[in-house]
Amino acid sequence: MEGNIPDKLELYLKDLEGRYKYYYDVERNKEISGIKIDIFAQSITKHYRNILIKKIRLDQFHTKEYAIVKILKGFGDKREVEEFSQFLVSSINELITPSVDTMCTIINGVLISTSSFSEEAIKFGEKFKFSKSFLLGIKGWCDIRLILVDWKVQKLFSNQKGKEVIRAYKIKSSLGGDRIKE
Repeated sequence: MEGNIPDKLELYLKDLEGRYKYYYDVERNKEISGIKIDIFAQSITKHYRNILIKKIRLDQFHTKEYAIVKILKGFGDKREVEEFSQFLVSSINELITPSVDTMCTIINGVLISTSSFSEEAIKFGEKFKFSKSFLLGIKGWCDIRLILVDWKVQKLFSNQKGKEVIRAYKIKSSLGGDRIKE
């Protein structure tokens, strides 16, 4: 078990890892651009259209999705959330190689604070927006979903794109069932 991570938080990380395993390749404690990430997951889905029989493909493309989960030990202020969001933007250069075969890449950035987030941090996170097209979309595009998990009060916040998947990050209650406040 990781040092200084409360037992219940480590259980949450193991739960997330378990949820990811079905669709993603998962790594724990990975380093990206010099930053330690608690969970890194990647998924590549291939899509193609056939003509008459399966062997004759009309076209094909890939969609890629990454999940980057980082624990912030302590209080999350606006600066911390800005730094994490900028890290997500800069990670595009390391994770994505634009190609005509890749249609869409999505990065799910999940920042978990052990001691809550400031109002300014939450507002910044909810307003954060990032979308980039490569060669006018011919070589695909990239969107970033930003999800903030306030471990102390067990509340989730996200940007507009993050609302598409926020339920996947719900915190399971020790009493059974799920705890989610959106």
